[in-house]
Amino acid sequence: MTQRLTTAAPGLDIPACDDKPIWDVWLSMLWLPAVTVADELEIFESLAREPATAAELAKRHGFQLRGADILLSLLTALKFCVSHLGRYQVTEPTRQYLLRGSPFYWGGVFVQQRASNPMHAAIRGAVLKKDHEIFAQSSKEPAVEMWESGEMTLEAARGIAAFMHSHSLAAATGMALRVDVSGVKSLLDVGGGSGCFCITLAKQNPQLRCAVMDLKPMCEVALDYIRAAGVGDRVGVQAVNMFQQQWPTGYDAMLFSNIFHDWGPETNAKLAANAFAALPHGGRIFLHEMLLDDTGDGPLTTAAFSTLMLANTRGRQFTFAQLKAVLEDAGFTDVDAVPTYSYYSVVSGTKR
Repeated sequence: MTQRLTTAAPGLDIPACDDKPIWDVWLSMLWLPAVTVADELEIFESLAREPATAAELAKRHGFQLRGADILLSLLTALKFCVSHLGRYQVTEPTRQYLLRGSPFYWGGVFVQQRASNPMHAAIRGAVLKKDHEIFAQSSKEPAVEMWESGEMTLEAARGIAAFMHSHSLAAATGMALRVDVSGVKSLLDVGGGSGCFCITLAKQNPQLRCAVMDLKPMCEVALDYIRAAGVGDRVGVQAVNMFQQQWPTGYDAMLFSNIFHDWGPETNAKLAANAFAALPHGGRIFLHEMLLDDTGDGPLTTAAFSTLMLANTRGRQFTFAQLKAVLEDAGFTDVDAVPTYSYYSVVSGTKR
């Protein structure tokens, strides 16, 4: 069932329905390579012999734990595995069609797909290798490496901004309509890219001033989007490397959209701590992410998005409980989550 968005302020365009079908189609590209990787690495065979947790499977085969955990989540969402008390075992379709000993085994198809699908190599590498080994062999510098190093060309910034703006503008509109920021006067969008969240929030909330905090080339690109949206009087930019420079103060809220899912627990803890330090008492933090369900094994599209993060970043999608723990460890209280749009939710907390 699609969501309809209403009660928009004048000037804020809203879609007539949500974009779940588009997310479903796009992220379905992860389904087949997840299965072909599991087939090549004999994960189905291993679980058929003896069910295992992600940690046990990783130890059994020398896999990276993050890779094993994320891959098992998607395989479970696809109903090729099932989890009971944290242990994964194969389902009947897997026994019939994905085990080498079955007369109905689809292995002949999968052999061809391994070579022709680039996502197979990316997922396989992430399960078997550490992040720095994966990125060292990549012919294209991942965006996370650019943010980490602080080195990004204007051309790269334009490409990243166009990509993120396309898949985030509708979600930004949904957040602007469903998250109460009535008490917020100034908001900093950390790693804000094209500025689509600042743009929609400013259009919906006339009292609000926003700024995109990003690398200098991205800020230059964001200004083009901001001016085109007609909100340049209330939306600005802050050229700051979030990993190497001091964060600006003077904002009573900070937004991280699709930021935490790029990084591992240690980095996210630092980001949350930096936000806590820069915010005043009463300041708020907002994390805009696709949340996994409580078990971590769905919804299917979110599990697929997590697998995309496995292949291209150092992170993954998280459950609400996982993000709540990060924020509370940093000192935030009253941590809660509200569904906003499509598969997205916003997790928020307050600095008391």
